[in-house]
Amino acid sequence: MLKRICLPLFVGIIILLFSCQTEKKPDNQNSSSNKEQTFQLKVNRFEKELFSVPVDSINSEIPNLEKKYGVFWDIFTNKIINIGSSKKPDFPKYLKNFLTDRYMFMTYQKVMKVYPDLTVPTHEMEDAFVEYRSFFPEKPIPHVYTLISGYNQSVITADTILGISIEKYLGKDFEYYQNMGLPLYQRRLMSKEYIATDALRGWCYSEFLYDDSAENVLTNILYEGKIIYLMKNLFPEKHDTVIMGYSAKQLKWTKENLKPMWTYLIENKLVFSTDYMTINKLINPAPFTAMFNTESPGRAVVWLGYQIIDSYMKNNKITIPALLADKNYQGILEKSKFNP
Repeated sequence: MLKRICLPLFVGIIILLFSCQTEKKPDNQNSSSNKEQTFQLKVNRFEKELFSVPVDSINSEIPNLEKKYGVFWDIFTNKIINIGSSKKPDFPKYLKNFLTDRYMFMTYQKVMKVYPDLTVPTHEMEDAFVEYRSFFPEKPIPHVYTLISGYNQSVITADTILGISIEKYLGKDFEYYQNMGLPLYQRRLMSKEYIATDALRGWCYSEFLYDDSAENVLTNILYEGKIIYLMKNLFPEKHDTVIMGYSAKQLKWTKENLKPMWTYLIENKLVFSTDYMTINKLINPAPFTAMFNTESPGRAVVWLGYQIIDSYMKNNKITIPALLADKNYQGILEKSKFNP
C-alpha cells in the first residue's frame, strides 16, 4: 500500500508501507548517548550486483537475489520496475529485458564510471543519521540501497528501507536527461552533491508525514519549513543552496524578498487559502514561482516557511521532536512572533 505524500519534492519520492519482517531493524537501545555514539552506514550497491549477473545465469540467480535482498527485492520488482512477482513464469524474461535494454545497460556503465564508489555521499549520510539518531533515538536507521530504477523515483522509502536511484544523479549535462526533455531547473539538482540531502529528505518525509486534515497554504509552508529546519540540523555544514535546492541567485532573491512575499500572501488573503491550485503553484517544483517573478525560485515560500519555523524555535523552548509532532500550525505562527 502506498502512503500518501502530500507534497512533491525536487525529486520524485515514493513512500511505501510494507511489513518488513525479513529486515532486522538496527538496535537503538543504547542510542541515547547522543552524537558521541557513531556507527558505520553501509550502502548496498544493488545495481552493481544486479547488472553483473551474466545473462545466461539470470534464471538461476533470481532465488539468490530474492533471498539476499528480501523485501527490497519485492519493492524493486513489483513497485519500481513493475515486472511483478518472481513467482510468475515470465518473470525471468522481463528481468532479462530490463537488464539487457540498451539504455539501461548504458546507464549502468555511466553510473559505474561516475560512481565507482560512494565514499563521499555515504559519509555525508552517515553523519546526518548520527544527528538524526541524537534527536530520535527510538527511530530505526534504514538499510540503504542504491539502484537503477529506469529513471523513476529518485528516493524510495519503506519501513526500514531507503533506496536511492543512483542514475538520477549523473550531472545536469548527462545526455539522457536532455534527451528525456528534462528542464534545466530539474537537471541542475541531479548531481552528486544532492544525493545525501535528497535521501535524508525523503526519509524525513516518510517518518514525519504531512497531516492534511486542515490543509491550506499556511499548513503547507510550515510543514515544509519544519522539514528544512530538520535538514539544516542534520547537515549543519551544507550550504543553503543545497538544502533548499535554490541557485545562489535564487537564494539571494528569497532573502531579499522575504517581506514582499509575506505581504503578498497576506494582502491577497492567501495565507489560509485552501484552493488546491494556489497551493500547487506555491509549493510544487517549478522554474520560478509564478505569483512572484521569474527571478524567484520555484517553491520560494518554503524559505518563508523555514524562517517562520526558525523564529518559532528561537522564541520558544521547543525540542525538534516536539516541533515535528506539533500540528497546530496557526499556533506555531502566532508563537513564532515572525516579523519579516
